[in-house]
Amino acid sequence: MNGETRGLPTHSDADRHELRAILAGQPVRATQSMIGQISRVWRTPTLTAIEIAWRWLFGIPLFFVLSAQTQRILTQLTPEASGLSKFDFQDPWTAATLLDHAIHLYHPLVMAAFWRIAPLAVILWAIVSGVGRTLLFVRMGQAVHGWARRIPSVIALQAVWAAALLSAWALWYNILAAIASTMIERTTVEPNVVTYLIWVIFLSLGVYTGWAALSWVLRLAPILVVRQDRGPLDALAQSLHAGRELASKLAEVNLVLCIVRIMLIVLAMVFCAAPLPFSDQLGADQMQTLYRIVAVLYILGSDYFHVVRQQSYAALVSRYRPPAA
Repeated sequence: MNGETRGLPTHSDADRHELRAILAGQPVRATQSMIGQISRVWRTPTLTAIEIAWRWLFGIPLFFVLSAQTQRILTQLTPEASGLSKFDFQDPWTAATLLDHAIHLYHPLVMAAFWRIAPLAVILWAIVSGVGRTLLFVRMGQAVHGWARRIPSVIALQAVWAAALLSAWALWYNILAAIASTMIERTTVEPNVVTYLIWVIFLSLGVYTGWAALSWVLRLAPILVVRQDRGPLDALAQSLHAGRELASKLAEVNLVLCIVRIMLIVLAMVFCAAPLPFSDQLGADQMQTLYRIVAVLYILGSDYFHVVRQQSYAALVSRYRPPAA
């Protein structure tokens, strides 16, 4: 049958083979299960449509707000006034000095805009994502009767997830700022920009990997809320005590999909860089159009794999932890 599946969950040959392996006590890798979920999500495009709908409903207005704030900051303090217009990678010492000076000038303006936008943005994101994710679980067939009354619990858990993500970003920023202060700002010799950029890459990957290895707890809790009719605190406690077997498989899925997102970023960069030798022939407008198309395709691919993650989590919970009676 072409098109969408009529009901979820459905069982493909791969699902039945995996279930037989589980019942026989044979080891089954989480990535083996995830491959079947990729196919299932692809066969049911409304799952991705729900994810795209709630993310873009929040993301598009936020994009315009951030663009307006960026223009406002650049109007208050122009690149010429901050010295960024003279930035040149060919002169590391001058470039580092200019960048340090510009960061100190822009920092209070950026932080003022951040505290104006961030609290309301987190609240709105929690509400929109809580409703959107609940509808996604309903479409997956993972919600028990009376799921609507659990939407506030999912919203609360989404707010906790957002706060944890902002904390991870703050940790990443403060570590890099401390290294920059030592290697660039306070150095008495020529700043080692290359070494600093190496630190940026490895620390970014380290924080990203750490987040991927631990954040499954916060992603699992909303599923337990709508699937087992739990409260937010009870769902978080249940996630923390998911058991070694289930926890390892959830972390594996999260790590693999985070690697997939890195691959999507690299692929997007390749598509953006490939036409650069022909930029003179294409012109600036065509290049900007290309960049926008690649950005939209990246976001669509990222949204798709977000759904795959949730579907994989739901499938693993179904198989390794039966619903509460």
